Amino acid sequence: MLPSESPKVAKSAAQQPLSLRIGLLLAALAALCIAAPSFQESLWPLTWVALVPLFVALRHSSAKRAFLLGWWMETLITWVAFHWLVGTMVRFGYIPVPLSLMFFGIIGIGNGLRLGLFTWWLRIIAADAGPWWYRFLLPPCAYVMLDYLYPRVFPWGLGVTQLGVPSLIQIADLTGVHGITFLLVAGSVAVSAFLPLPPTPPVPTRWRMGLAIVLLLGLTLAYGAWRTPHVRQAMQQAPALRLALIQPNIGIDEKGDRDSRDAHLYLQAEMSQATLKQQPDLIIWPETMYPYAIPVQADRLVLPQFDASSQPHWLIGALAYNAEGPQLQRFNSAFLVSPDTMILGRYDKQRLLAFGEYIPLQRYFPFLRNISPTIGNLTPGAGGLVTLPNGPAIGPLVCYEDILPELGRQAVQQGATVLVNLTNNAWFGQSRAPYQHRLLAAFRAIENRVYLVRVTNTGLTSIIDPLGHEQALLPTDEQESLVHTIQPLRLSTFYTRFGDVFAQLCTLTALLLPLWRKCFQSFNQAG
Repeated sequence: MLPSESPKVAKSAAQQPLSLRIGLLLAALAALCIAAPSFQESLWPLTWVALVPLFVALRHSSAKRAFLLGWWMETLITWVAFHWLVGTMVRFGYIPVPLSLMFFGIIGIGNGLRLGLFTWWLRIIAADAGPWWYRFLLPPCAYVMLDYLYPRVFPWGLGVTQLGVPSLIQIADLTGVHGITFLLVAGSVAVSAFLPLPPTPPVPTRWRMGLAIVLLLGLTLAYGAWRTPHVRQAMQQAPALRLALIQPNIGIDEKGDRDSRDAHLYLQAEMSQATLKQQPDLIIWPETMYPYAIPVQADRLVLPQFDASSQPHWLIGALAYNAEGPQLQRFNSAFLVSPDTMILGRYDKQRLLAFGEYIPLQRYFPFLRNISPTIGNLTPGAGGLVTLPNGPAIGPLVCYEDILPELGRQAVQQGATVLVNLTNNAWFGQSRAPYQHRLLAAFRAIENRVYLVRVTNTGLTSIIDPLGHEQALLPTDEQESLVHTIQPLRLSTFYTRFGDVFAQLCTLTALLLPLWRKCFQSFNQAG
């Protein structure tokens, strides 16, 4: 302090917020740390400190500025990590570039509200003041709350970036991916407390927060070390099921060529026949790769007959339709077919993709149908399982349904012992989208302790075991098949039974703990 400077003036200067420009730069740095693993999965360590720049920028900020910083950060995450959406809309949706950019901008701004609300709430409740446990708990609880409550098409959470750390992610069968997100945010809270920047928390507060994150991390790793051998033993004792996964690598333009439908059918039939020497029990084709629409009343599927000792069943993605009601209904379906081509069961996709399979509000604004000629007009299905005769129950998940935790959990609750995702990632072109899709989906296997089998048109076709390990993988943009043996199992988990209890507890904590603290302070002051 200068001789002419009073302590009061020095203290006031230390409590001034950073300039808005620096705050926005720090928020942008935090956004890049979160987005980085979506480009290179080995950058997962960045997410342990990703929020530190944001927490620094929030110091002494008003609630209004805090909202702006969080909004900007989440908007930038969306624009950076999911930039491929623009190309998808232009190349495959035939939406003009200006309109695609406008839609993408709106998506980013809409997503940005999530972290805007997060940072605003932290300032409103004074999360950087009070006892050490209050400072430590409130930010991760608030972050999980917004992850849980705020709707997003691609729920890119911090926790999914840790898929490459097997011992850490096993708690997903207790907490879902939210538990891992909680740890990562708590890690940033603890690190930021040790930064020599005003206002620095008292030394005891810093060390208690540091010990708390070390203890939580230790307990998480210990649970992973204990749980892993139990799951592995259950896998070894489960009956085997041999699968043949077909990845035909048919481009979107080729797939839409009606004159090539027979060629596409026979291509996949030949690829399937080539797997028979390895005696699969079930052959699986990707989403809508059967080139003809199938009436829901059909009892057989037209497939080539094979002369072979191996007579596998089929699970085939196809469009189904019902023309007998007052209005034509179209479904994105998965058909279970017997070796003699009898249809044994059908699953209809439950959650349709907005602006891909339907246009929101088109019932009230019919002109919206003119946005793009390629956007579908499908009907949501009722879900359910398909069951192999004398075999396991299969929970089909079509397209992006495997990134929705509630649908995987629902299928396992209904009795599924294996989840099978049929998808067509050709829409995304040569981008990071298939890799992001795989990261988001893989946690369904850990949460429910079942195999997740992902069968795609252009990749990444893969098999993920109940521990989250990728047992087999086909690269993108390759015409290949994969034959692999899995062990369908039914291993009850807390998450399957009770769902997002952890996220709900975090929500209650983020909302009620500040209220309790304020009431407690008022009571003490009155006393």
